[in-house]
Amino acid sequence: MTVNMEIASADFRRAVNLASKVIERRNTIPIVGMVHCHANGAFEVTGTDLDMALVAAVPRTPGPDADFVMQHPAMVATAVGVSGDKMVAAHIDDGKLLLKSGSLDVTVGTMPTDDFPLDLARPLTETFAATLSKADIAAIARVKDAISTEATRYYLNGVRLRPMGPTTIRAEATDGHRLYMVDIEAPDAVGALPDSVIIPRKAVGVLIDLAKGAEEGVRLILGSVAPANKMEGIAPARPGALRFGFTTRSGGADLRFCSQLIDGTYPDVTKVIPTHSDKQALFNVADLRRAIAGITGHSKFDRAVKITFNADSTATLTAAYLSLELCAKVVVPCQHTAEGFSIGFNGGYLASLLAASRGDEIVFGMNDEAAPAVVRNPADTAWSAILMPMRVD
Repeated sequence: MTVNMEIASADFRRAVNLASKVIERRNTIPIVGMVHCHANGAFEVTGTDLDMALVAAVPRTPGPDADFVMQHPAMVATAVGVSGDKMVAAHIDDGKLLLKSGSLDVTVGTMPTDDFPLDLARPLTETFAATLSKADIAAIARVKDAISTEATRYYLNGVRLRPMGPTTIRAEATDGHRLYMVDIEAPDAVGALPDSVIIPRKAVGVLIDLAKGAEEGVRLILGSVAPANKMEGIAPARPGALRFGFTTRSGGADLRFCSQLIDGTYPDVTKVIPTHSDKQALFNVADLRRAIAGITGHSKFDRAVKITFNADSTATLTAAYLSLELCAKVVVPCQHTAEGFSIGFNGGYLASLLAASRGDEIVFGMNDEAAPAVVRNPADTAWSAILMPMRVD
């Protein structure tokens, strides 16, 4: 039995748990459910789902190099944590990985390291890069709810980034019924951001999750990798294909993430953005949220909400559930220029929109009952939304 590596238990668990964030719970390819561990100057753990990869690097005790693949990473990390010892040692014996931490001995299966797909873990040659703060990533999170889940329109299954100026990036997402947009300033941006970059939903989720613990912001990267010496994967990406990635430091670990982009043409959303609005309505967000919660939620199938603007600076919200023989109505204060006008919206979309606005007040700009409405937070000009109406009788 040869000792391959020794590392602090906390660092081992941190790196394994972070790298495991991109691993799917169910895999038809066994090795994709494992992590690749490499110990040289640091201890690096790589997880992948073949569309993205996350590398977590932590300090290690000086010693011999080690390179191995570990099954059941989450279970192993939990077991090592329960042991309570400060150190963990890894050994390789007869094709098995043996981990020892205090009185704990864990034997887990492994596979040849050459079989692990590391193509997405290779560093990117940057064509565009910008440093985003936690607040900037939180801004991207505001558009995430509008990402489509339809497989047939796969090009809508992510957040689109496009340049709005030399240092301004617009993040937008739509499912065809609503469009959320937010502008982010990146004064240190280097290189040219392509006109349309579509980041997959899962990659956006990983970015938002890891940014919460980031110590000094996130370095956003778009770039490509040099051609590999050998083809990896069932359907390797074309040479020079643009990829999305980011680097950050979180909880004492250096993180490097890389993902394939959605290869598709994003629709020209500017065509559905009204250039003017004949009718304006200003709501208090708390009042509107309570009203929507009170009249929706009685059925998971019927979510239509009708808004009628009254003469006394109020608006009446109505929801009818024919199958339940139930009709709910509530009146809320509203400053508006749309007396006698009625329009319908999806109640679930309204609730999502209010959460994304993150303000005390919200403004609806409308033209007629069939035209899209422009929604803004008057205190935050960086964010806006477009909401398609519903037909209500």
